[in-house]
Formats: sequence, structure tokens, C-alpha cells
Amino acid sequence: VLHATTSENSADFCVMFNPNWGDPWPTEIAKTPKYPTVNADPSLLCGKPKSSQEYFNKAVIGERGNCTFFEKGINALNGGALAAIIINYQNKVFMPAGNESAGEYEQLTIPVAVLAKDNGQTLKGLGKDVTVQLYQPPGQPFDANIIVLWILAVGTVAIGAYWAGISNKRIFAGQVLQHNEGEGEEDSSDGMIQVTPLMVLIFVLLICGLLLLLFYFYKYLVYVIIVLFALASCNGLFDCLMPLILWLPLGSCKIPANNLPLLKKQPEVRLIVLALFCMGMSIWWGIERNASYAWVLQDILGVSFCISLIRNIRLPSLKVCTILLVLLLIYDIFFVFITPLFSASGKSVMVEVATGRVTAWLMCDHKEQLPMVLKIPRLTKSVLSVCARPYSLLGFGDILVPGLYIGFCHSFDTISKTPRKIYFVATTIAYGVGLLITFGALFLMKTGQPALLYLVPCVLLTGVAIAWYRGELKKLWTG
Repeated sequence: VLHATTSENSADFCVMFNPNWGDPWPTEIAKTPKYPTVNADPSLLCGKPKSSQEYFNKAVIGERGNCTFFEKGINALNGGALAAIIINYQNKVFMPAGNESAGEYEQLTIPVAVLAKDNGQTLKGLGKDVTVQLYQPPGQPFDANIIVLWILAVGTVAIGAYWAGISNKRIFAGQVLQHNEGEGEEDSSDGMIQVTPLMVLIFVLLICGLLLLLFYFYKYLVYVIIVLFALASCNGLFDCLMPLILWLPLGSCKIPANNLPLLKKQPEVRLIVLALFCMGMSIWWGIERNASYAWVLQDILGVSFCISLIRNIRLPSLKVCTILLVLLLIYDIFFVFITPLFSASGKSVMVEVATGRVTAWLMCDHKEQLPMVLKIPRLTKSVLSVCARPYSLLGFGDILVPGLYIGFCHSFDTISKTPRKIYFVATTIAYGVGLLITFGALFLMKTGQPALLYLVPCVLLTGVAIAWYRGELKKLWTG
């Protein structure tokens, strides 16, 4: 962290440094020396200093380009500087490197820190007489926002799966009634989608292609995803709130007869008001999506979207569930752990796309992120927040995929009248445990994790084990 102060202002910036250059950085700001700053002349810090006193006892600020970090550091050292701060021409930081075989790590004895482009401009804008301190504070081992994210995810899965079970029970009862009365024409599915193995295979291939397209054309396709999310989440919010609105004894009158395209069926006034409210929420998020409070809107829309999909997508059998979960498990592992081995950037395709960091190696400045995640801001205040993402993220796929399976389990509970809804309760608990294991792996490995690697075995094996114990495995497998 670079802590800059003037007589009137102070600011913290994220920097990266090479520990092979200079002494180890202090971990406490109170024990960190203060260096007055001076701008390099010329700004790229590639020319030899005019004298050994030009940057005497100061931190010299230069810009990246035209020569190596080692050359910039040596020029700063020969000018009497105690540190070199190099401003990148992109909005990212990385560790500056030298040539070990050429002895560059032994020759350069002052620290060289890399600062992001925007932060560099802010640093220069602080005015004159700026002093800086370079230190390495210890990381926070735990942030309470993980608890909030866990509650939000488990609650979304539980509500969506419970609602799916109730809806499927009603549909099943309607189908039985139609069969008994000999009326097979009427569709009682209420807009629900029944998934087949072929649909699962096509879906997995499509999302693989979409992820690769996002990786290579992120700065264009991100806006397509934003628009699609706004439309889908608007529909999801309407779907979730409609039962509540219909329960209220207000605005139940219908609008007059008309020829308007969307109002020909004369909907109730309260449903029109609800539709306008949902569209307003979606538009509000779309306009303010990069504001500091926009995460609240995104989570409301995201939770509604997930609950609606879990409720409306029907997995008919354990066979289809297993195909879906196993294929998406392989997909998750491949794009998180395998793609870094042969991608041009050496980075995980999944992690780079989900966090929006893919724009760094594409050499473009881009602040848009995919909205297909739940995000909770960090609750623990730390100076390292300037370096880490200020949010913890959980992708919708890590909610929807287990949620669809748990919804199937609850449907089996309601139709088969299993005692205490054992499949639903057990798989929901298994999902919560799997999510805790995911967070634990993330904490231990300090890198993005394929959450389905932990979630799929937890929920799938739990349901299978109960079915085997109760002698219902064949019944569950065929649906």
C-alpha cells in the first residue's frame, strides 16, 4: 500500500513491488519511513540523472515505458532516490520484474512500486509537498460479508426449491385429474419448462461458447449481457411479487377494453402497477449499475431471477439431474483450473470473465462487470481494501444448478408424500455445507474456486444416499 499525505489531504493506493529489490517492506504504517516525492525528469525515468543529488532522499515518480523497470530503478538510485514509483499506462498493477541472471536483483537496492494509471493521476493531483509511505499490511483472514452471502444464497435456493415443489405438486394433481376425466388437451404446466437430456447437452455447449465469446469480446458482449439481465430480472421480480399482489384486495378491477398490443387481454390494474414497478427497478439498476449502492438493486433483481428460474424449470428425473450437474461440474473445473494452462494470458477464463479482469490483458480500460452474480461489500474495514475487490461474489450458476436439483427433490417429496420432506431438507442442508466448504477452499487457496466442485457432490450424493437407503433410487432415477 502507498500512503500519500499532504498538509491537507491523504490517500491510500494499491501498488505492487518486487521483494527482491530493496529491504522488506514494513507491516505497520507507524514504523514506515516517509519519503518526499519528486517527479522524474524526463517523466519516463529512462535517462541518467543530472547529478547524484537530483532525487536525494526522495521517492521519484516516473511513468512506464521505453526502458525496463530495472533501468528506471537504477536511474532513480543513481539520482539519490530512496524509492521509485512507476505509473502504469493501464488501470492495473503487477509485480515489476528484473533479469536475475544479469544480477539485476543484486544491483538495485531500492524498492520499485507499480501504480495504476488512474491512481497515478490522483497522486499527482494531490498537489505539492506530497510525502509517501510504502508498507505491506497483513491481510484480513475473514470478512463477515461471507455470512451474509451464505444466508442469501441458501435462502434463495430454499425458497425457489420449496416453491418449485408446490408448483409441481399442483401440476401433477392437475395432470392426474385430466387423465381420470379423459381430458388430455389442456396444459396445466403454467409456463414451466420440462428439461430433457438433449436440452441439457445443448445448454452446456451454448454456455461454453458464450463464456469463450465473453473472454475474447468482453468489452462488447458485456452490454448485451447487461440488457438481457435487466429484462430477465424484471420478469423474475414480477413472477416473485405477483402472488403477493394478487393476495392484496386492491386494484383487482380490469382496465377497459382496448386495442393496445400488451393490454388487449384487459389485465388487472394492480398487475399493470406491478409491471411498471418491476420495469422501474430494472431500469434504475441499469442506469445506476456502477454506483456504490447498486449492489443492493442487483442482489434484489438477482435473487428474484434465481427464484423464478428454480421455480419454473422442471427437471423430470434424477437421470436428467445427474447429467446436468455432472456436465456443469466438468465445465466449471475445466474453465477454472484447466484453461490457465493454455490460455494466452495464463489466467482462468472463468475467473477473469466473472470478475471483469479479462479487460486487463486485452489492453483496454473497462469498468463494466457481468451482473450475473450476487455481490456483498466487505464489512471489515481494512487498508488493503484499496487492493482487493471491495465485494465478495457468488455466481448465479452456483445457486441455480444446485437449486434446480433441490427443487426436483422437493417435488418428489410433495408428490410421493415423503415424511418431513426429507429430500428437500437434507439437500438444502447439504447445499449450505457445500457452500461453506467452497468458502473454506477459497480462503485456504487464495484463488478463485469452481464452486460446483464442492456443491455438486454434496447435494447430489446426499439425495442419492437417502434414495438408496429408502429403496427409492429407481423411482427417483426414472422420475
